[in-house]
Amino acid sequence: MSGASYSKLTGRLLYMPALVYLAAFGVFPLLLSIYYSSPSSGLSSYVALFEFPQLPIVIRNTLIFSFGTAGFATLLGLLLAVFADSLPRGSRLASILVYLPFTVPFTASALIWTTIYDPIYGPANYFASMMGLPRLNWLGQPSLQIYSTTIVSIWSSVPLAFLLILAGLRSVSKSVREASRMDGMGLGDYYTNIAIPLSKGSILTAFLLTLILAFGNFDLPYILNSGYSYSMATLPFLVWFEIFYQNLISQGLAAGVLLTALVSVFSYLLIRTTLGNPARPGRVRVARAKSLRGSHNTLSKALMPATYTVSVLSLAFLVFPIYWMLLIAFRPGTLNFVFPPLIYPKVFNPATFIATLRQSEPYVITTLAVSIVVMGFTIIVAAPAAFSVARQNKRWLLLMCIYLYGLPSTSYVFGVYTIIYHIHLLNTWAGLMLTFPLFTVPFAVWTLTNFYSTLPKHYEEASLIDGYTPLKSFYRVVMPLARPGLFATALLSFIFSWHLLLFPLVLSETPYQYNFPPTGSFTVTNFATLFDPQSLGSTVTANVWGQVGSAGIILAIPVMLIAILAQDYLLRGLYPGGSRE
Repeated sequence: MSGASYSKLTGRLLYMPALVYLAAFGVFPLLLSIYYSSPSSGLSSYVALFEFPQLPIVIRNTLIFSFGTAGFATLLGLLLAVFADSLPRGSRLASILVYLPFTVPFTASALIWTTIYDPIYGPANYFASMMGLPRLNWLGQPSLQIYSTTIVSIWSSVPLAFLLILAGLRSVSKSVREASRMDGMGLGDYYTNIAIPLSKGSILTAFLLTLILAFGNFDLPYILNSGYSYSMATLPFLVWFEIFYQNLISQGLAAGVLLTALVSVFSYLLIRTTLGNPARPGRVRVARAKSLRGSHNTLSKALMPATYTVSVLSLAFLVFPIYWMLLIAFRPGTLNFVFPPLIYPKVFNPATFIATLRQSEPYVITTLAVSIVVMGFTIIVAAPAAFSVARQNKRWLLLMCIYLYGLPSTSYVFGVYTIIYHIHLLNTWAGLMLTFPLFTVPFAVWTLTNFYSTLPKHYEEASLIDGYTPLKSFYRVVMPLARPGLFATALLSFIFSWHLLLFPLVLSETPYQYNFPPTGSFTVTNFATLFDPQSLGSTVTANVWGQVGSAGIILAIPVMLIAILAQDYLLRGLYPGGSRE
């Protein structure tokens, strides 16, 4: 074999593992689901779906939920990012406070909000009464249900939008910042005329990404819709409900295909945004500031006061549910069921938390083991694939990863279930370890492509001149330089694995049985659903709110520690793109 052929072969080895995995557990399950959505009877499942009288309500709910989440999360994320970026001191603390909802899995956050929304004792009605509003049945009144669910989704989505936009704002070079100061610009003029226009690529990415993820959000509608009411059902919930609850497999898969088609439109826009610059695959396009001299208009003057006011209120909105979770977890149950609610610590009682922690042990063991393996597998597979995209211009692989990452998990959950069932890995750790990377590998390839594109090329070019193959150059030269990005991606992979609910819900049957090879694969998200105050037959005690708060803390602690201790790595690794002029 000639040297050129050998080099080409080793270059392919960089991306082949990721390609094989994504084809086997992403593309094939998706095609399988599409195939089974139209059985031998033709398109009868699609006819039945569109004749389903509740479908217009479900589609309406999905649109309200998705666009409401993306619009408000991006707006609040932008204002909070400007707020944090403009602070001379306290920026790190402000960022940590904004991150907090990101540390709580959707499952736990939904359960916490069920206590906040409680029509009798919940603080939501208490705050509403302070503003002169009547008591509301937030989750029980059909006309309010989808809006109440959307508020929770906004709360959960603001941190992602904030991270993306803040990284874009901070990518504006120091020379531009210093020139604006020398030009006599105030903060309002700087952000209105320079920083925000230069960061509009990251703002657009934040909107599209939160929109796509909201379209596929199964966890919040599933937990908050404990009565399985169509008045608050969304398309992801409908897919699960018809396939795995009502056994209407073809009709449920048809709903999944409809959802996939809707999301594909916005995934295409996201791909156009991120692949708009051929010279830098995966980088978000940004605007160029025309001049450092901005007009001192009314918007510029009003921006910073409005930003600070809205940011303080937004921080209260983001932090209070976390504070409430801690409060109800560490006090006697009798103090939870009073009105007006006690929103300050009165008695410290860790008994419920300790009991819940002991009960969670098999679920925590499973989640830790699975998340650690998924984290390692993701880096091993995605890191070389992303390098191949960045240096060998494998843009088709990046397109594939962005598209698969944007697809709702319900688009291929039936196909994945079918595969795991036929290889006899249901209710095992191995089944989760094989399938969870479907959520982490595409994202890791995307973000690491961004990161590699910022690294200087001359080191690897020198190694290739010295006779290194592309594979050897990657492992010997590039990986040591890419440690910050790899570290951030590994942590995010762990966080994503820790948060997942749908796959453990579908692929698991029992908690870990303390045997080997391990059987029983319920995760901490399965554990949290045991304490849903709205569900009939939940494993609850008289202090159900205390159990909800305790379960939320157990789910949040690992992710919270990661977010606080590795904040700078997460920010640099998540979005290194933007203007560097």
